[in-house]
Amino acid sequence: MKKLNNIFFLTFLVVFLTSCETTQETKKEKLLNPESFISERKEGIDRTVSLGPKIAVDTAKEIYIRNNERREINKEERKSYINISDSSKSLFPISINFENVSIQDMAIMFSEITGKNILVGDEVEGRVSAKLINVPWDKALDSVLKIKKLAKHVDEKANIIRIHKQDVLVAQEEFDRKRIEDMQKTREAQRAIEPIYTEIFRLYYTNAKDVKSEIESVMGAGGESGSGEDSGSSNKKVDITIDERLNSLIIQATKSELDLIARLIKEVDVRTKQILIEAFIVEATDDFSKELGAKFGIDATNLGNLDGDHYSVKSAGVAGSQAETAGTLTLGDSTGLMSNNGVAGALGGIGFILGTSSSNLKIELSASEKDGITKVLSNPRVFTLDNEEAVIIQGEEIPYKTEAEGGGTDIEFKEAGVKLTVTPSIVGDGNIILNVKVEKKTAKNDEANPPITTREITTKLLVKDDTIVVIGGVFTQETIDTVNKVPFFGDLPIVGDLFKYKKDADVRKELLVFLAPRVI
Repeated sequence: MKKLNNIFFLTFLVVFLTSCETTQETKKEKLLNPESFISERKEGIDRTVSLGPKIAVDTAKEIYIRNNERREINKEERKSYINISDSSKSLFPISINFENVSIQDMAIMFSEITGKNILVGDEVEGRVSAKLINVPWDKALDSVLKIKKLAKHVDEKANIIRIHKQDVLVAQEEFDRKRIEDMQKTREAQRAIEPIYTEIFRLYYTNAKDVKSEIESVMGAGGESGSGEDSGSSNKKVDITIDERLNSLIIQATKSELDLIARLIKEVDVRTKQILIEAFIVEATDDFSKELGAKFGIDATNLGNLDGDHYSVKSAGVAGSQAETAGTLTLGDSTGLMSNNGVAGALGGIGFILGTSSSNLKIELSASEKDGITKVLSNPRVFTLDNEEAVIIQGEEIPYKTEAEGGGTDIEFKEAGVKLTVTPSIVGDGNIILNVKVEKKTAKNDEANPPITTREITTKLLVKDDTIVVIGGVFTQETIDTVNKVPFFGDLPIVGDLFKYKKDADVRKELLVFLAPRVI
């Protein structure tokens, strides 16, 4: 009986100790309601937009609407004295067959066929033979004149063609050129006595120096720009002065020139659109990419690993269409995404396109964070203008000791962490071009002056407005030492090792950056 009691006691002791070793603390958490979460998420995004920069819109909304149609600012007539306009409805093919006819008779024949008034100079003489079939009449006339070393002068507005010897026509055109120069001088002299008006143009969305350069390019103004109210440029046409304090242009010119400048400024000084960029900076295990591919669909390409102290990947791609660029990046649309994507190796410089909303993504990230396979490091939001750079930094500054001149030490700080740089460009067809640079700097140890490991991804993507892009490929490798022991007995000297065991596990984590651009 005593022996049986001993066996029973030992059995109870083993079961008790085993239960102590495997006992884990559990926490009950309330289940997430997707519908309410999405509703709350949408309210949060709308609240962020409402708290962002406000824009006062004039009642005449067409002033601020960016129109993709071409708009005519000014029209300057240019005459061609050699060729007949291809847009002329009078151009048509003809067939001719004549032998040993005079140039004058040939001109009369062409005039009757084409309906053009053709004049032949007195110095022109000689006869010509030709047979042409189905040739545009202007080309036929040029061919015949070239044989006889003749040239033509075309005045389409007057519907007149003049035929002369080449040297005579050159002399006449030289005379016309000098006459035009004299007329230009006359116009400039007239302008000298025209009233000169001074107007101030206030600019709202563009820089005064940039607009000044554009006006000078169009109007032919010259001179060097300066700063403040004394800066300006003068020439024979316009005088432009920049007022940097008010971001305005003070322009002196004639009435017609000011009207042209006003039309130009109206087209150039337009409101720049803004973009809200929401970023999810996530640290995930290897299993997360596979789970994400199974739930949302991911198209990925293996680009090799990221071993070493510094690694840089540059790539480009198109989101929303099946495209591959230079063999470095493959992106897929929502209909062609992989339903289950086993990620093998390091995905350096990969852009993933997800056909989901930021609310659904946040639900997935929250669920995976509870499972311990992800950790959301940061979820910043930033407003930026079209074609303007936005920078998001998540990290710390590490002190470094350096020797100072004359003895002693100086303290310098180096940044370590994640730096995200995004420059969006609105295409205008519902798409956004993203220039993205992801940089992660990590100190290798906690010692003084630790070396910095740098991982960097640079890519350029074309994405649809209000969709999600994720950039991955920045990996870190960690070794976790786990010790499981029986309480009290595992701490006993000598025999304590009998009640505990050690387990080493290599864990590789990937830095994923989700970007959700949205045009405001």
